Amino acid sequence: MLLEEFENVSAVIEPTDRSLLSGGEICDTIILSFNGEILERVKQIDGVYEGGYLTNLNGKLPWYIYEKDGSKVAVAMATIGAPMVVGLLEELKARGFKNFIVLGSCGVLDQSIQADKIILPSSALRDEGTSYHYAPASDEIAYERSLLLTMEKALDKAGIEHIRTKSWTTDAFYRETAAKVKRRLAAGARVVDMEASAIMAWAQYRQANVYQFFYTADYVDHQNHEWDARREDRKADAMTFFEIALVIAQELV
Repeated sequence: MLLEEFENVSAVIEPTDRSLLSGGEICDTIILSFNGEILERVKQIDGVYEGGYLTNLNGKLPWYIYEKDGSKVAVAMATIGAPMVVGLLEELKARGFKNFIVLGSCGVLDQSIQADKIILPSSALRDEGTSYHYAPASDEIAYERSLLLTMEKALDKAGIEHIRTKSWTTDAFYRETAAKVKRRLAAGARVVDMEASAIMAWAQYRQANVYQFFYTADYVDHQNHEWDARREDRKADAMTFFEIALVIAQELV
């Protein structure tokens, strides 16, 4: 099968190719948010400025420099979907960023997990295509344990409650059938996302430091064949999750 063709060799096009590189101010750590509201609000904070940008056919993808207590981090939008975000990570790493904190919402498969809970994906079911170009074929992939423990240490020190669990990473959010959800639950996944397994595979292949966490949003009800957006239950301010990213960033200093 095509997805079993993993080759641990250099590609024709590498993100480090000189023609792809450009300038900009680099920090050790960059925070990547899938939530556009967070980036827009960070941009309005006094002292925040554009540090540089990537480009593609969609236009510019800038990152911004945010400083707190003498420490600088970059902040940028994470592009949605496994192929796009892995391409973004490839280019940012090639430019010199060392630590990547990735945050965004996830769907819930286990109804007992309430909205706005912090999730650390310890492993992920690989129901997407990108990861198979970075790791040999398998049903799931595990998070690098040392990175997971670093995140947990930071959250524990700050008194931030969190849940460690397996995620189901899928490319097709309109094909989350009731039967699939039931099978993914049986396989141990309690949440669903679109990027985690690919990010894990990329991080291991490139030996990159990625610290990813979710905050819970909608519920995929396989028992009643219904989707619950849970909008009334999602009351946390978006910047709460940015502050959590800063807690993790501080642990990396």
